[in-house]
Amino acid sequence: MLQRLFGGSKFLKKMNTLMELYAVSHNAESAYKELAALEPLIRTQGEMAWFNLNKAALLYDLKRFELAADIIREIRPLNPEFDARCAEVKTKIMNAL
Repeated sequence: MLQRLFGGSKFLKKMNTLMELYAVSHNAESAYKELAALEPLIRTQGEMAWFNLNKAALLYDLKRFELAADIIREIRPLNPEFDARCAEVKTKIMNAL
């Protein structure tokens, strides 16, 4: 049970590492391609929600606002912390449109 609580997901480990590297490099195109390659590792709805949130954020950085808006609109509520992060990204995307 503790493994599930503290990072038993290969997807989340790889995605978190990727996003940390992106925070330093700011290479959105490369990070987007790497993120897309992680999609087969997704096992839960929560992982899919985090994947879509990061995908929308990277598309925003790539100035592909309409595609990012479509993705962010499809994300379902998960928990208050996640929903707040979605709201931040959604606000940025909608302001850019």
